Amino acid sequence: MSHCFYPLVNVVKNYPWGSRSALNARFHIPNPDDQPQAELWMGVHPAGISQVVCEDGTCSLTELIATDKQAMLGSKIAGQFGELPYLLKILAAESALSIQVHPQKAQAQAVFQRQQQNPDNPPDYNDDNHKPELVYALTPFMAMNGFRNPADIVGNFTPLNIPSLSDALTQLVVSPCAETLQAFFLLVMQLPQDEKQQALKRLIDNARDWYDDNLATFILRLHQYYPDDIGLFAPLFLNCLTLQPGEAMFLSPGTLHAYVHGVAVEVMASSDNVLRAGLTPKKINLKELMACTVFEPVYAAQLRMRPISEAGKHHYPIPVEDFCFDVYSDVKDVAIQTTSAEIVLVIDGQALLHHPCGETATLKEGQSVFIPAVTGDWTLSITGTLCRVYG
Repeated sequence: MSHCFYPLVNVVKNYPWGSRSALNARFHIPNPDDQPQAELWMGVHPAGISQVVCEDGTCSLTELIATDKQAMLGSKIAGQFGELPYLLKILAAESALSIQVHPQKAQAQAVFQRQQQNPDNPPDYNDDNHKPELVYALTPFMAMNGFRNPADIVGNFTPLNIPSLSDALTQLVVSPCAETLQAFFLLVMQLPQDEKQQALKRLIDNARDWYDDNLATFILRLHQYYPDDIGLFAPLFLNCLTLQPGEAMFLSPGTLHAYVHGVAVEVMASSDNVLRAGLTPKKINLKELMACTVFEPVYAAQLRMRPISEAGKHHYPIPVEDFCFDVYSDVKDVAIQTTSAEIVLVIDGQALLHHPCGETATLKEGQSVFIPAVTGDWTLSITGTLCRVYG
């Protein structure tokens, strides 16, 4: 028997940087073994497939969609992607994630295909997809997003007096462009060990004196967890911001970034491809990192998204076709038309979903449902906040 609303049982990811309490406190997700719970995944990515609750038990969301892709995904998604094209997460960062970048789609496809032909080599990518991301803050959410403008980078590094970077800093002043920024970043990543250690000591000893409160706070927080890591220089060349609850930002593939602390909803293309640049004990593939990264400044004033808001609905426009993202707050009997596969997640409070056939779903915070494209028209009431992801 087909349904309009399918409750989901989702996968918790226990990464070392995760919070031991946030998912339980906010969303009642059990943590009996007191593990760091970093992410809750909702979707069909092979690394964490959601289960669907039915009358006769559960099946995977992948299996449900495969029963009738046109009905489940809708003709547009079925034709363009052939599968659910997005992955929805709740992210709970106690310590910083690695500084990272995600590849463009063409690059991911080329490298993944090359890996398939050489299975004995350690893989760089887990799939052949790009990974544009939207982050919607649920708590104050500290993050680094994109390169600062070159003048700020020069101003931040000059007090450190690092001999190996002197000429590159001069070039950033004389000719601030992608080529000089790329050359500077490569030199930072390849700093000789003795220069790196001396500069890191000066950075930590003088952070409060040399830099504003926001920048110093980022530097010193990272130092708590990664005292000797090259990534401690990242706040000097990346934009540092703290999203307030309800604020969102978008990250295009190729954007160097890191999530530092806080709880957020994250939606992305269905990919788990990551190239790291610091704040990690894992491998840094510098060649692939340089090939993936876009060396253009991202201006701080442009980082926070401006939603289109009307009567309790907030739509966040994004420049990709993999997903759309809406947030609803305190609405009653709002008409919604489903034309593609959707996942709805309650952020706080309680929601009632109602279909004209009489089927309903009642959800509280942390609970989610899959809504097939064939569901069509339905109504939403929520006391609190809910997010809706669709194609």
